Amino acid sequence: MSTRVTWKRGHEFSAVYPGGEEAIIASVPGAERPGPGPSPMDLVQGALAACSGIDVVMILEKMRKPLASLHIEVEAERRDEAPRIYTRLTLVYHVGGEEIDEASVRRAVSLSQDKYCSVSAMLETTVTLSHRIVLNGRELDVS
Repeated sequence: MSTRVTWKRGHEFSAVYPGGEEAIIASVPGAERPGPGPSPMDLVQGALAACSGIDVVMILEKMRKPLASLHIEVEAERRDEAPRIYTRLTLVYHVGGEEIDEASVRRAVSLSQDKYCSVSAMLETTVTLSHRIVLNGRELDVS
């Protein structure tokens, strides 16, 4: 398993992943929009949300709780000094579905965060991770 990243021009790179998929990764320091693709740090957020999202979908499928919708927002905080690592990442799960109950969603998110998500497990040693759940438009108490 290997990924190949090739410099294209400026601050733009092309990444070819083990399955042959290609993505542009770019960063333009100080620019409002980083470039023609996500920055490396943006990809970390996306990887975290997608990893957990896959878990949540699979767990709810096993529970026979059909999803109507799921999107995950990542709220990120970074340090001001270099290296500008993340200090806090909060995942906000927006879950929709007529037949999905609070307990099932809480369980699916908890299992993802505490047991299955490899990206969460890797990041939690250096970043404060937290989450919130919004089920059918109503935020749940996750304390």
